[in-house]
Amino acid sequence: MVRLDEAAVINTGLVTARKQARGVSDSIIQYRLLNLKAINNKGFIEDFLLDDFETIEEIKPVYITQLRDIVVRLTFPFTAVLIDEMHTGLIIPSHFVVIRTDTKKIIPEYLFWLLNTEKVRQQLQQNVNSTMIGTVKPMSYASLDIEKITLEEQRKIADIYLLSKKELMLLDQLLRQKELYYKIAIDKIQREMRKKHENSKE
Repeated sequence: MVRLDEAAVINTGLVTARKQARGVSDSIIQYRLLNLKAINNKGFIEDFLLDDFETIEEIKPVYITQLRDIVVRLTFPFTAVLIDEMHTGLIIPSHFVVIRTDTKKIIPEYLFWLLNTEKVRQQLQQNVNSTMIGTVKPMSYASLDIEKITLEEQRKIADIYLLSKKELMLLDQLLRQKELYYKIAIDKIQREMRKKHENSKE
């Protein structure tokens, strides 16, 4: 076993209230901001739920998502997301921790799988802060014990997991499209029925 903080750098997110622009300024810088509602329980970022964020100073890189970062929420269900090319450059607020692994020890994609397992979530649940309902301290992630397996073994698990996530995302998109299709079809039938009923009264 190896502690996670021995194989990765773990940082808490930005306290955004301290950096948010107040009033009108010529030097406003615009960012996109992660938030809890934009992280769904399946480990995907919902782009349309991201927030806009304005500040008068550049945000330090430690608080900005980078490719292959793992961002994990500090509140239940402690969902982890893996940052891809589409989601770099986002501000990470203090509701999350960001984990940047030493890739010679832990492959980010493998850790992404591990953090989303029920076993790890239950372990985190035991460390919930009693003063903040459903919240764990960042140290809870740092002290996680990670099983030592070879990088090749990690890659095998990661590849299967990423494939499953891709397929599930496509199925989820298909499900939404089907739901919309049938809703439109039913609405159309209802309109035609109402129109027919109104014409029969004339």
